[in-house]
Amino acid sequence: MDLVKELQKLGWTELEARIYLTMVASPKSLTGYQVAKHARVARANVYPVLDRLLRRGAVIEDPDPSGNRYQAVPFNLVSQAQLRSVSQTLSAIEENLPPVHRQHRLITARGDNALQTHATKLVVAARHSLDIGASHKTIQPFAGVLNQAHDRGVAEQFLCFDNCPVPGCGVCHNPIPVSPGTFHSRGWLVLIRDNEETLIASGDGEKAELVLTNMEPVREILRILFAVVERKRENFEAQDTGNERN
Repeated sequence: MDLVKELQKLGWTELEARIYLTMVASPKSLTGYQVAKHARVARANVYPVLDRLLRRGAVIEDPDPSGNRYQAVPFNLVSQAQLRSVSQTLSAIEENLPPVHRQHRLITARGDNALQTHATKLVVAARHSLDIGASHKTIQPFAGVLNQAHDRGVAEQFLCFDNCPVPGCGVCHNPIPVSPGTFHSRGWLVLIRDNEETLIASGDGEKAELVLTNMEPVREILRILFAVVERKRENFEAQDTGNERN
């Protein structure tokens, strides 16, 4: 592996990479003259590069009466600092960029295969949040990809449209029942990915019908549904806590 080229991929200059690797290979600190000699770089070019490496955190400086000496910082510390810096930069860019105005999209499809394809793609693409309303029959096939989303830290909220009997279907985590009646599988599925894309499906098998859209009105109505149901659960929990205290 050409380490000079690999460091250049991370934004280092060729001289920064050559000088840093020279210093890593040295068991003791070096003067600027020694760095220039070992790296085969003109002495006049060494000190500006050392200054940049100092600011990058890749080198430390040890003042000495005979002249400053320099020593490389272990690369695992350098890489951690660079990762934090890149992460902070990306977050700042994301916060300050204006929102992307996407073209409105509304797709309709029929059949279980289409439902499997579009719903799976939506869940796999989720990075931040998934709002899920589902019936027993329609949520079961997506147990695997939903578990993967949960494991990668996607925030989930579940509504149960079937009022499943305890302990439930086992796919939803802490679901909120929204059906006032007894258990009845209605074949509904609602998915909202990262508050950007919505899938609504009804029925199963070849009779399944679905809509996939990024249109704000559809998403906003469903967000209101989720918010109202969540607020009701909070009120019920608060009442139960009050009753226990009394």
